[in-house]
Amino acid sequence: MSTKSASTDVIVTVSGLRKSYGHHHVLNGIDLDVKRGERIVICGPSGSGKSTFIRCINGLETFESGTVTVRDFETGAQLTKLSDIRREVGMVFQGFNLFPHLTVLQNCMIAQIKVRNEKRSTARDRAMHFLEKVRITEQANKHPGQLSGGQQQRVAIARALCMTPSVMLFDEPTSALDPEVVQEVLETMVTLAKDGVTMLCVTHEMGFAQKVADRVVFIDAGSIVEEAPPSEFFHAPKHDRVRAFLSRVHGHGETVAA
Repeated sequence: MSTKSASTDVIVTVSGLRKSYGHHHVLNGIDLDVKRGERIVICGPSGSGKSTFIRCINGLETFESGTVTVRDFETGAQLTKLSDIRREVGMVFQGFNLFPHLTVLQNCMIAQIKVRNEKRSTARDRAMHFLEKVRITEQANKHPGQLSGGQQQRVAIARALCMTPSVMLFDEPTSALDPEVVQEVLETMVTLAKDGVTMLCVTHEMGFAQKVADRVVFIDAGSIVEEAPPSEFFHAPKHDRVRAFLSRVHGHGETVAA
């Protein structure tokens, strides 16, 4: 048990996290604490290890050394306590990963029933609550194939929230979407942030980062190069690599206006 997370408001602690693919070092000793209710945006160049990092938090990726603690559950390279950690962590992927043969409502109920042994009535009520939270209750009886990509991603967010996780992980949740529906997903995530949901989000949406994040964490070559509040990160970055990244983002027309 982690006395650190038990005695403070830190809900996630990552310490000395290292991950390799053969001779390629993807993560080089990452340390990060996340407080309850904190919103952290993780950014950096492609291939820097961002997605691998958050996938290690809920055990979707193995790692060579270091520890991950979520609430009072700690796992290391041997991935002990993994089922406990996964019950505490919700994850939304680039792809929606919805069951195509189930309705939207059934997609949001099934894990509650199978994993948490909830009664169908309880699972249904919770599912409808979170479908309302993401503003998509009118689609509850449709199948995923009948929805737009933005609608499917909002269902995926609702499904994750139905498991009442302590922390939500987002792995580039808008990267697979058409530009015209990106905003509806970002608005849903802004609402969650205002509700105080603990979030770690890998994204290239810098406008979202400026509007929502308590901290922006920049990862390059598997290491945290800089972490700062958005006001400092965007307007007074300390490292050349961050300045170069932001100049490229601006050069491709990305807005960072709040």
